[in-house]
Amino acid sequence: MAGVGRRFDLEEARREALAERRAKRVRAIVSNVVFFGLLLAVAIGGKVGWDKWQERRAADRAAAEAAREDEERRAAERRREAAEAAKAAEERRAAERKAREEKAEAERRAREEKAEAERKAKEEARRRKEEERRLAEETRAEQQELRKEEDRVVSSLSFRLDDRLCLEYGLDDIVETSVDERRWLELAQLSQRRQTIDFLSLLRGSNVTNAFSDARYPDRETFARLLENLDAERFTLVLRLKDEARTRRLALVAGSVEGGLAAPEGARPLKSGTRVVGWTVPFAYGDKAPLFLLDQASADRFSREWAALRRRLRTEAAKVDNRDAFVSARLEKELPGFLRSVRVEVTTPPPEPKAGRRDDAQRRAQKPRATMKGSGSDIRTLRGPQSRR
Repeated sequence: MAGVGRRFDLEEARREALAERRAKRVRAIVSNVVFFGLLLAVAIGGKVGWDKWQERRAADRAAAEAAREDEERRAAERRREAAEAAKAAEERRAAERKAREEKAEAERRAREEKAEAERKAKEEARRRKEEERRLAEETRAEQQELRKEEDRVVSSLSFRLDDRLCLEYGLDDIVETSVDERRWLELAQLSQRRQTIDFLSLLRGSNVTNAFSDARYPDRETFARLLENLDAERFTLVLRLKDEARTRRLALVAGSVEGGLAAPEGARPLKSGTRVVGWTVPFAYGDKAPLFLLDQASADRFSREWAALRRRLRTEAAKVDNRDAFVSARLEKELPGFLRSVRVEVTTPPPEPKAGRRDDAQRRAQKPRATMKGSGSDIRTLRGPQSRR
C-alpha cells in the first residue's frame, strides 16, 4: 500500500490497486496469451508432431508395404526361380529320360535292323545260292542243248562239191574237181570229225568277240554270226578236164534270169595253148545256186527252152503296163524250178542199153572214179579217209 510521508494515500492506493489489477489483468492476459500461445504452440506442435507421426507412420507403413512387396517380389522371384529351376530340372530329367528312351529305341531299332539285315543277308545268300544253282542247272541244260544242236549243225554242214557242181551224167569220169584252198579241207575235216569248237574258232571274225570253248559253247546269236561268217567265206572251185574230155565241147554254166543258163560270174577258163582244159570259179560257201558242167549241146538246148519261156511270158504280159518288170519277176520266180528240172534231167542215167551194148556199159561203170591228187578222197564229195557221210 502506497503512502506519502507514511501517510495513507487512498488515491494512490487506488491507483496502485488499479495498477495492480491492471498488472494482474495484463499478467492474466499475458498468462492466457502465453498459455494459449503455449497451447497453440502445443497444438501446432502436436499437429505438426501428429502430422509428422502420421507421415512417419505412413512412411513406415509405406516402407513396410514396400518391404512386404519387395519381399513378396523376392519371394515371387524365388518361387519363379525355384519353379524355373524345377521346370528346368524336370525338362532336363525329361530330356534325359527321352534321350535314354531314344537311345534304347535306337539300340532296339539297331538290333532289329541288324537282325533284319542278317536275315536279309542270309535270305539273299540263300536266294543267290539258289539262283546260282538254278542258273547253273539252266546253263548246264542250255549247254547240253547247245552242244547237241551245234554239233549236229556243224557235222551236217556240206563240203561236198557235188552239192555245188552238177555234172551231166557221164562227165564225172572225165573231170577232176577240187577247191583251191587248204582252208576248205580243214573246215571239211573238222566238220566231219565233229570238232565243233575248233571249227567255229576258224570262223571267228571282228563281229564275234566273246569267248567260247569246249566247256562253254557259243550262244545261238554268236553261233548264227559264226555261220554267217562261214557263208561269206570265199573259195575257188577248180575243174580240170582229163585227156579224154578235151575233144568234147563242154560248157560251165550257172543259173541266169536273162538266159536261163550263163557263164558263172568270175569264172575263168584254164587253157593249154588255145584249148580250154578246165575252169576256175570263185564262190562263197553260202551260195545256193548250183553250177552245171554240161555238153554244149545240152546247154544250148536248155537256153532255147528258157528263151521260149521268156517269149511266152512276154506274150502274156503284152497288156501289162510294166511289161519288163512283170517278165523279170516271173522269170526270177521260175528260175529255181527250172534249175531243179535241169539238174534232174542231166543227172538221170540214159535208158538201159540194148543187149549188144551191155558189156560196154558195164565196163564204163567199173572204171575207177577220179580223185583229187594227194587227198585220197572222192573228187565229187571231197571226203578223205576220216570223212563220214
